[in-house]
Amino acid sequence: MKIFRALAAILVAALALYGFGRFFLSQLGAGRALEPPGVIQAAPPDFHVVERGELSAAEAADALATLLLARPPGGKVGVKFQRAGSVVYWLADTRADTLEESAASAAGTRVQTVWRGHIPERLQWARAHGDPAAPGLPPPEKRNLYH
Repeated sequence: MKIFRALAAILVAALALYGFGRFFLSQLGAGRALEPPGVIQAAPPDFHVVERGELSAAEAADALATLLLARPPGGKVGVKFQRAGSVVYWLADTRADTLEESAASAAGTRVQTVWRGHIPERLQWARAHGDPAAPGLPPPEKRNLYH
């Protein structure tokens, strides 16, 4: 009879240790997403976005300019593409007159660049020079999305 009590006590203790261990491991954050909440790489839902593969900035500018011409005025369009291992969105909001680049590097860094005003001129400059920062226009606003 004492053997059964000893075995029962060992079984209860083992189950308690197992339960505590599972609880402890769950509190360490196992299974969390690799991407922090609030810094998710995606276009806002009100943008019409087309996905392309690997593109240069000049090719992305050409694709975005083509989209703008095909859509009604006042729209929101974008191009999702890859550049040197980074996932990049170029988003044009014609009502707000802004061009936004949202880039996510392979290392996880998220950077947002916004150019205000003159979307057609910026895209034309980017087609030829690979950068929407055209001379004589307001400079871009750039920020790391983690700060």
